[in-house]
Formats: sequence, C-alpha cells, structure tokens
Amino acid sequence: MPSCRNCGARLSKFDKDICPVCGIKNPLEGVSSETVEITSQVDLSGFKAGQKVMRHRKTMLLLSCLIGFTGLMFFYLKNKKAGIIWLIANLCAIAGIVAVLFALAHLHIAISILVGFAVSYLANIIIGLIYFFKPDLKDAEGEFVV
Repeated sequence: MPSCRNCGARLSKFDKDICPVCGIKNPLEGVSSETVEITSQVDLSGFKAGQKVMRHRKTMLLLSCLIGFTGLMFFYLKNKKAGIIWLIANLCAIAGIVAVLFALAHLHIAISILVGFAVSYLANIIIGLIYFFKPDLKDAEGEFVV
C-alpha cells in the first residue's frame, strides 16, 4: 500500500485525491506506488563463507531413528556437548542392560545385546519424535529448525 507524502499514513486506492489523516490534496503525488515482486525465487546454489545453513526436522528425525545412539542428531544441530553426552549415556545404558540381562536373567549374550540395542533404539525414536514435534526447536547457533 502506498503512503502519504506528507504524514506517511497508509492510503488505500480510494484515498488518491485527499489524505484522510492530514487532509493534503494529492497525497500520492511524487510517491511511487509500484508493486514489488516478493515471491521471486532465491538462488541457494552458492553458499558464501559465514552463511547460516538451515537445519531440517525430517533429517534430524531420520538421524535419530537410524543411528540415534551415536548422538548424531545433536551433532547435526551443532550441539557437540549434548552429542557426546548422548553417545556416552547410550553406550552405558546398552552395556548396563546387557550386563543385567546376562548376569541376573541368565539370558544368552546375543539375546542380551539385542535387547539392549532394541531398548536404546526405541528410546532414541521417542526422543527424536519429541524433538520433531517441539514447536520452537533451535540449533546451537540460535536458528530455528525448519
């Protein structure tokens, strides 16, 4: 919408003769009222040094579901500390589950390992889904994850 040349008020197409706010005649005289194309395509082919890279929720969820115990989801979000903590916590949880099932439940070692990884896998899928549906998810640089 064009603005009045005198007071800067927004004018509709019916206010071309007189400004309803300040009363000046011909408020659009000398003011460009051309429309600008704001839906043009943005070329993202050449990133420059220092440009921010958009992170995607689907990629984050895929990483969490496939190899979530490695903490790669957090590394993708540029949060190295959380990624390392997640990796160590998952390895300790898997080792603890395997030890408990093997020692106390007297299960075969292969079954104990499979159950340990299955529990870790399900936990990582749940955490990935929680992060996927979080409405204001940001990466470590403060950029929103799309």
